[in-house]
Parts: sequence; C-alpha cells; structure tokens
Amino acid sequence: MNHLPATPFIQEKHKMRCFFNKWQLLNLISSSHKIEVSKGMSKVQWFSRDIWIICAGFVAAMHVGKLPPAVPVLQQELGIGLVQAGLLLSLVQGAGMLFALTLGSYVEKIGLKRCVLLGLGLLSAASLLGGFSQSVSSLLLLRVVEGFGFLLVTLSGPAYIRQLVPAEEISAKMGLWSAYMGGGMGISLLLTPWLITMMGWQGVWLTLTLLTLSLFALVATRVPKPQQSTQKIEVFQLIKTTLKHPPAWMLALMFGTYAGQWFSLVGFLPTIYQQNEISLTLAGALTASVAIANAVGTFACGIMLQRGLLPKTLVQTGFIILMLCALSFYIFQAQLPFLLQFACVFSFSLFGGLVAAVVFAQALRFAPSPVAISATIGMILQCSATSQFLLPPAIAAIVSATGDWFWVGIVMAAFSAMGWLLCQKLFQADVRA
Repeated sequence: MNHLPATPFIQEKHKMRCFFNKWQLLNLISSSHKIEVSKGMSKVQWFSRDIWIICAGFVAAMHVGKLPPAVPVLQQELGIGLVQAGLLLSLVQGAGMLFALTLGSYVEKIGLKRCVLLGLGLLSAASLLGGFSQSVSSLLLLRVVEGFGFLLVTLSGPAYIRQLVPAEEISAKMGLWSAYMGGGMGISLLLTPWLITMMGWQGVWLTLTLLTLSLFALVATRVPKPQQSTQKIEVFQLIKTTLKHPPAWMLALMFGTYAGQWFSLVGFLPTIYQQNEISLTLAGALTASVAIANAVGTFACGIMLQRGLLPKTLVQTGFIILMLCALSFYIFQAQLPFLLQFACVFSFSLFGGLVAAVVFAQALRFAPSPVAISATIGMILQCSATSQFLLPPAIAAIVSATGDWFWVGIVMAAFSAMGWLLCQKLFQADVRA
C-alpha cells in the first residue's frame, strides 16, 4: 500500500507533538531533580530523640577530658608521679587499642540501647568511686573502667543513631555525633579548672557522676529501643568478615593517620605555652578552644555532606590542610611567632574535623553488613587508639635522636599523604563496584 506524502500542516503538527513530548520529559526530569535536592536540603530535626545518644557521646568524652587539668592537683594531693599521670591519661586509649574491635562485634548481640546504658552506668560508677578515692592504684583501676564505659557508648552510638534518624538526615546527624570527642573534651578542659577552684578535683568527679546519671535516665526513658536484628550473629564470624573487608581497613587506617597526628600535635601545646610564657588560665582556654575547633569542623562537615558535597573531596581537602599545618608548625616552629604557631594548631584541629566526620558517616555505608556497623566502628577506634598510643613516643624519639623538629614535620606530612591516598583508593574501589 502506497503512503501519501505528508502535507506541511501534518509535518508541523508532528514537530509540535515531538516538542511537547520532549518538554514534558525535561519537566519531569527537572521536577524529580528538584525533589531529590529538596530532600537533601530538608530541614534537619536537631532535637529529636537521637539527640540523647549524641549527648551520651559528648558526656563520655567529658570523662576523658576531665583528667588533664586535674593532673597538677592530683600530683600535689595524692603524690602522683609523672609516669602514673601518663598512665592515667593513656589508660582510656589502652582499652580501645586492645578491645575495640572485639567489643564492637558484641554490641549488636547485646543490644545497642543496653550497651549505651551499660557504658553510661560504668562511667557513673567509676566517677563516683573516683570522687572518694585516696589512692593512686584505685584511680588507675577506675580509669580502666571509665575506658570501657567510654568505649561502649562510642561503639554503639553510630549504629543506634542510624536506626533513629531518617535517611535524609543521617549525614548531618553523623557530623554532630563525630563532634563528641572534640566537643566533650573541650567542655571539660574549659570547665574543669574553674570547678577545681570551687570544689576540688573530687567535686569535678562527682559533678560528672550526676550529669552522667541524668543522661542515663533520659536515654532509658526517652529513647526507644532499636529494632533488634533477626539475623543470627556469630561474633567470631563477624570479626572475621570485618577483618576481611578492605573498605573497613581503609577507613580505619585513614582515621588512624589523622587521630595520632591530632593527639600528638595537641599534646605539644604545653610546650608552646611554656616557650611563650602563657598563663595557666589562658593556656586552659586556648587548649579548650583547639578541642572545640575540632567539634566545629566535624559538625560543619556533616552539614556540607547533607548539602551534597562529596565525601572524597572533603577528606582530601582536610588531609592537604593537615599536611600544610603540620609542616608549618614543626619545620618553622622556631621562626614563627606564637600567634602563627597557635593558628597552625587551631587550623589543624578545625580541618581535621573533615576527616573525622566523613569516616564515621562512611562507616555506616562501607560496613560489610548492617550488623557489622559497630564492629567496623570498633576497628576504626582500635586503629585510632593504637595510633594515639604509638605516635607521641615515636615523635619524642625522633626529636631526641635528631635534636630537631624538622623530621617530625616530614613524618606528619607522610601520614597525611597516606590518608589522602587511602581515601583515593577507597572511593575508586567504590566507583568500580
């Protein structure tokens, strides 16, 4: 059958129909894109029930931060030596270094809410007994108990928040959660010297006991029990699966390269203060501001993730700035005035928050399975604690051997470069998958 040639009118009508269909398709794509963007930019409910879990992280970190300002008083009243003071400071990290992965693997089996409450209970009990302690040995033992309490709260928090928070809010909430260490320690470093002058170091311990018990009651009554996994959990199989999962290693090592540097750099602040004859009161405020800067950085990073910035870009930017700050601080320490030295340390802490927030947020995504989230967090915290335990003595050894800070700057820059490369490999593997 022969087809009649199309008239100009029919051709024009056909063109109009095609144009209309294309316009509808483009409008549909545009609308769906706007919906996705509006979801990412939707208003975050900051004061929902998960806020009490985030507060638990902050309070747990306050127990870590209460000790450094109290060390001089403890030395005077209980005769604590430098080695014992160092043990008191590091025993919290010792618990994480030895048991974080193993304990994290048991968290899902025990229950997330039970672990948070157990952690807060251990912190409360240890702080209460510590407030009445008059011997160094009992304080050391109670510090170990506090270490396990801190670990239980921080291992359980991310997986618990994931169950309580809508998917579109998780990046912002994980940014806030990641601020627990800098924020909690900063608050303690700021308030403890003032509280010691009013009520002594025992008063600080007892005040934190009351605060922790109050939070225990709020979590117990206000936060719902999370959904228990129906999947049978074999703890040793969970550990094996996590250890065989390359992204978990990359996240853990990435965080380790950052955490050891942060702990070491902040640890040398007293040296800066002593060299520049800064008063103790001002020194405490400056140290607290450095810790709080880290919390501000992690929170800001969560907001940026919520608004669609790429995690890879944020982490790699963070590591580049860490590299520049460390090189400037260590290599040019003798030439830089105090304000520039402090600016390097402050910037290091602030932009280090980009690394911390992304690592905790991506742990939810890169864990081998939902039940392995706490185990993955445990692996991250174990690498972090190991790095914080080993790197400061290594720096001291380098300075003792060379008599100069130059090679410390090179080592720190190498750690940041390793973190940058690990981030590159992690997200390259993710794209290929």
